[in-house]
Amino acid sequence: MTAPKRPFKILVPAAAAILILLIAGGLYFRSGRSAKLTEKDSVLLADFVNTTGDAVFDGTLKQALAVQLEQSPYLNILPESRIQQALRFMGRSADERVTKDIAHEICLREGVKAMLTGSISSLGSHYVITLDAVNAQTGDSLDREQVEAESKEQVLKSLDRAASSLRERLGESIGSVQKFTTPLEAATTSSLDALKEFSLGQAAHSRFDDEAAMPHLKRAVELDPNFAMAWAVLGVVYSNMTDTQHAHECLQKAFDLKDRASERERFYIGGHYYDTLKRQADQSIQLLEQWKQTYPRDSVPRDNLSLLYATLGQHEKARANASEALQLDPKDPFAYQNLAGAYQYLNRYDESNAVAEQAIAQKAEAWSVHLTLFGNDYIRGDQNAMQGEEQHSAGRPEEPIILLLQGESECALGKVKRAREVYARALSAAQSRGYKEFGAAVLASEAACDVETGFLPEARQQVSAALARSDDPDSRAAAAYLFASAGDATRAQKLIDDLAKESPSDTVLNQVFLPCARAVLSLQRNQPAQAIAQTESAIPYELGAGPRASGYFPNYIRGEAFLHSHDGAKAAAEFQKTLDHRGVDPTSVRYSLAHLGLGRAYALQGDTAKAKAAYQDFFAVWKDADADVPILKAAKSEYEKLK
Repeated sequence: MTAPKRPFKILVPAAAAILILLIAGGLYFRSGRSAKLTEKDSVLLADFVNTTGDAVFDGTLKQALAVQLEQSPYLNILPESRIQQALRFMGRSADERVTKDIAHEICLREGVKAMLTGSISSLGSHYVITLDAVNAQTGDSLDREQVEAESKEQVLKSLDRAASSLRERLGESIGSVQKFTTPLEAATTSSLDALKEFSLGQAAHSRFDDEAAMPHLKRAVELDPNFAMAWAVLGVVYSNMTDTQHAHECLQKAFDLKDRASERERFYIGGHYYDTLKRQADQSIQLLEQWKQTYPRDSVPRDNLSLLYATLGQHEKARANASEALQLDPKDPFAYQNLAGAYQYLNRYDESNAVAEQAIAQKAEAWSVHLTLFGNDYIRGDQNAMQGEEQHSAGRPEEPIILLLQGESECALGKVKRAREVYARALSAAQSRGYKEFGAAVLASEAACDVETGFLPEARQQVSAALARSDDPDSRAAAAYLFASAGDATRAQKLIDDLAKESPSDTVLNQVFLPCARAVLSLQRNQPAQAIAQTESAIPYELGAGPRASGYFPNYIRGEAFLHSHDGAKAAAEFQKTLDHRGVDPTSVRYSLAHLGLGRAYALQGDTAKAKAAYQDFFAVWKDADADVPILKAAKSEYEKLK
C-alpha cells in the first residue's frame, strides 16, 4: 500500500519554521468562513478518515468527538439510533462505517442540516486532526478546524481544543461552551485503547446486542479503571443481562467516579445509580427532570422517565415522556418501546399495536416491542399472532421472556400442566443465554402460578429453587410474598425483615412489596383489617409495571382482605379494578381469578344473579382448564351452592 502523501514536507523553510512554532504553541488552523447553526438544526457525525495506519484511532476519535459535542445544550447531534435505522433503509448494515458519501446520503434522507467529518493523518511523529462542518443540503462549508498533536498521547487534548472552538463558531455562546466543556481526558479517559474498546461496546449496546457489548466494556475498564462512563454502561449491560450483583458493583464505581465525567454523562450515571441501584424514585425523577431542562433536545432522559413513571403506575406521564422522546428522535427505538407499552398499560390496545407496528416498519424496533405485541395478541385471543411472536423470538434475546409470557398465559387459562412445560422451556432458554436472574424469575413465575391455582407444596419447592439461583432484592421480595401465600410464614418473615433492613431507600420495595407480603401474612393469621391497612401505602403504585412484574397486585390482595372481612361491596370494587386495568399485566392469572373474586364478593352481598354471572365468566375463561386444579374444584363447589 502506498504511503499517504504529506504535503507539509514540501513547505519552504520559512513556512516550515512557522509550522514548528504553531505546533510548539499548541495552536490550530481555522478557516475564515463560519456559518452559525440554529438550535433546531441537527448535525451528523461521520466516521473519521484514519490514514495513520494505527487502528487505535478507528472509531475512537468519533466517540471522543461525540462526547465533547454532546456536552453542548445548543448543538443537536443526530442520535446513533437514527443513523442505524437510515443505514438499514439504505440496505446497509447498521454497524457499517459512515463515510462522507454515506453521511451525505443520510443527511438528505433524514433532513439533517449539517454533517461533521473528521480526519487524522501522520506528520512525522506528530498528528494532524481536521474537522470539517458542511451544510449537507447545499455543500457549503460551515467551518473548518485543523489542529496538530505532538504525539499519540496528545491527540485527545488537541481534538478537545478543536471541538470547543468549533462549538463556538457554529453558534454556541462562549458562556455555554465554558460551562459545558469538561476536557475529554476528564470526561472519558486518557487511554486511546480504553476509548476504542468503549466505542465498540457502546456501538453494540446501542444495537441492543449487550452480549457483544460486554467484553469490550469490560476491557475498557481494565485498561482504565477510572473510566466512569464505561463503568456506567457496563452496569446497564449487566442489568439488561439480569446480573444484578455485577450491575450494582459497576454502577457504584461509576457513581464514585462521576466527577471524571461530563455534565451530560453525570446525568446518565446518576440516573441509573438512583434508579437501578438505590431504587429511589423521587431522586431519580428529580435528576431526570433536571437533565431534560439542561438538555432540552435530548431524548434519553425522556426515555428513562417514561420507564420510571410506568414502573410507578403513572402511565399518562409515561406516555407523555415517550411521545416527547419520539418527537425529538423519530427513530428512537426506546421511545417506540415505551410509547407502545404506555398505551397497553392504559388499555389502549389499538394505539399500542399501531406504535409497535410503526417501529417495525421504520426498522426502529427494540426487541421488547414484541413483548407488547404478544400481550395485545393474548388480550385479543389471537393465538396465531401469539405463535408468530414466539416463532419470531426463537434464538433472539427476547426468547426466554416470550416463553415466560406464554407460560403465564397458559396458567391464566387454568392449563397448569401446559404452563409447566412452557416454563421449563423458558428456563432452558434463559440458561442458554446466561440470564442468571431471569432463570430465577421464571421459577418465581411458575411458583406464583402454583400458589394462585392451589398447588402449595409445588409452589414452595419452586420458590426455594428460585432463591438458589438468585438472592437479589427483587427475587427475595417475590419469594417473601410467595412463601407467605404458600403458608411458610417463617421464611417469609425472615425475608421481609432482611430486605427492610438492607434497602431502606427502595421506594417500590418499601411502599409495595414488603407491605403486601406483610398483608398476606396477616390474612394467613385471619387479621383482615390489619392486611387492609398494610396495603394502603401501595395504593399510589398498585397499577405500576414494577409491582406487577414481581407478581404483586395490591388491589387484588386488598380484595381478598375485604372478602375475609365479609365486606362484599368493597371486595367487588377491588376485583373490578383488576379487571378494568388488564393492560398493566395482560398474561397474569390474577385477571382470570378476579372474575372468581367478583363472584364471591357478589355472593357475600346476597346478589345471586351477579354472583352466578361472575362465576360463569370465570368458567368461560377456564373452559379448557385442567380438571384437577384445586381452585377450579373450589369454584365449582361454590357455584353449586348458589343454585
